[in-house]
Amino acid sequence: MQRYFNTEGRCRPEEHYMVRLDDRLDRIKRLYVDRGKYFVINKGRQYGKTTTLMLLAEYLKKEYLVLSLDFQEIGTEEFEDAGNFVRAFTQIVSAQIRKLGLLDLQAEFLQNDAGESLRELFTGLSTLCGAADKPVVLMIDEVYSASNNQVFIDFLALLRRYYLDREERPIFRCVILASVYDIKNLKLKMRTEGEHQYNSPWNIAARFQIDMSFSAGQIVSMLQEYEEDRRTGMDIAAVSECIYAYTAGYPYLVSAICKFLDEEIPNRTGFDTAMDVWSREGIVEAVKLLLNENMPLFDSMVKQLDLYPDLRNMIEQILYQGRQVSFSPAVKSINLGMMFGFLKEENGHVVIANRVFEMYLLNLLDSGCEENGCDCRLYRGGRGVAD
Repeated sequence: MQRYFNTEGRCRPEEHYMVRLDDRLDRIKRLYVDRGKYFVINKGRQYGKTTTLMLLAEYLKKEYLVLSLDFQEIGTEEFEDAGNFVRAFTQIVSAQIRKLGLLDLQAEFLQNDAGESLRELFTGLSTLCGAADKPVVLMIDEVYSASNNQVFIDFLALLRRYYLDREERPIFRCVILASVYDIKNLKLKMRTEGEHQYNSPWNIAARFQIDMSFSAGQIVSMLQEYEEDRRTGMDIAAVSECIYAYTAGYPYLVSAICKFLDEEIPNRTGFDTAMDVWSREGIVEAVKLLLNENMPLFDSMVKQLDLYPDLRNMIEQILYQGRQVSFSPAVKSINLGMMFGFLKEENGHVVIANRVFEMYLLNLLDSGCEENGCDCRLYRGGRGVAD
């Protein structure tokens, strides 16, 4: 089967054209896993978190027993009751051990029934880690999907306690959580009794400083593989720089533009050859298609701006009034914008993360202005697709 650019779900090197992450995986292993860190990979939606976890689990398996879980496997109703959660968590851990072919370890884990309480669950997990012949790494993807539930917060508290006491009783060597939300911001999703405070009692996570975006050079390496197969004659360096200029290396946007170039632009008037497609003009056309696409990434952006009006107001001021906002992660709206991937820091100021987002936000906010009769778009300073 011929490889292709993937924008749906996990990317697999044998099936998809993708940036090779070997250097990134090695740094995560050396700086975090080997040092036994508890950390969170928190990036905006469709930023490659799940793909990174999948590849990291494979990368670590010679030295570690990796339990790679996804909280989307646990139903909403199972998070509402500790007993149901314990049973569901036990089942997915058991399935992971069986998948790894460790039937003796699975039998021992199931023999030590986790019971109905979180404390009994962690007693069972401690037994499991003590019996394993390798250090155990726990990965949990999509942890934010559970964070509206008190059971999850209680689980996180016990995970913290056992991790801190790991020299006294066996438990995971390393804990990796993947989420749009950072640990300290999980409390933003806990809205019981009007609370909107940060979840500092569980904030023991090491700061994760690995850049998850793609550089222009990494895009070059991906396109070189594509060029070896397709022989388009493109100027790989120029095309990579142009894609990077629009996306700032946001993984989904990079893959989406390449997918449009590969699958849709060749059918359009004016793009008669592969070299015509894989050019600046082809990329401009692909960006236009991307901005008109109904995609979860843009839907999430609209949702977050509706949920956080202060963030929306700040973005409007940056785009329409040219306001220079000094970077300060202590400011909630800035912190949120950075966490969701909408904003970035540049020369001490807050700016829109990439040109694609800038153009989408201008279109979105223009529509809102037209509906509300607002004239703020008169201050518009954004760039067009072909600028």
